[in-house]
Amino acid sequence: MKTIFFDIETGPLPEGELAALLPPFDPAEVKTGNLKDSDKIAAKIADAEASHRADFFDKAALDPLTGRVLAVGLLYADSREFLVLGNRTNGTEGTNEGEAELLREFWDVCRGDLGRINQMVGFNTWQFDLPFLFRRSWKHRVPVPPGLRRGRYWAEQLIDLREIWQLGDRQARGSLDAVAKHLGVGAKNGDGHNFAKLWQSDRAKAVEYLRNDVELTRKVAEAMGVF
Repeated sequence: MKTIFFDIETGPLPEGELAALLPPFDPAEVKTGNLKDSDKIAAKIADAEASHRADFFDKAALDPLTGRVLAVGLLYADSREFLVLGNRTNGTEGTNEGEAELLREFWDVCRGDLGRINQMVGFNTWQFDLPFLFRRSWKHRVPVPPGLRRGRYWAEQLIDLREIWQLGDRQARGSLDAVAKHLGVGAKNGDGHNFAKLWQSDRAKAVEYLRNDVELTRKVAEAMGVF
């Protein structure tokens, strides 16, 4: 069984698909206060509708119904080899076929020797990464290895450092960046909110951002004595 640190990066679905999923806007819900001027009322409603659309598009990458997996960073604990799934040049990148291929590759990594699951270590993976990967896999009919989810619980090989950090206190704060700084092992080198744009405009910088996140995950695990 191998120990592999991982992190996923997501982005919004193509704009055409998102537009079809945009929830309807109800002008009647816009509070116009004491405005009497029809032009001012219309302008306020128009601003509200624009904000409604912008907010939906802005948050799309965080929801598997409106977002997709762009890349997965993998760091092997024994060899320190770093790999990026999704960074391909075969013409499928950015398509449903490309995402499905990425997901198949990730689940293949999870499968260990002799049918055992590799030890997959991440940060906030139980709440975000794994549910996102599962739901996008269901979307594309990509088989998920059995045993990763047992009833309400994740397999013991799927380790979430944030769950360990919280020590059972669901109110305990702590992002990867905050915990890494607290432990003195480094900091993030960018903002994940901008990853999708960076992935398109500067691939090398996006890959370096992802590498840093996975390296931070490893360092946090070591500082907490998990490994």
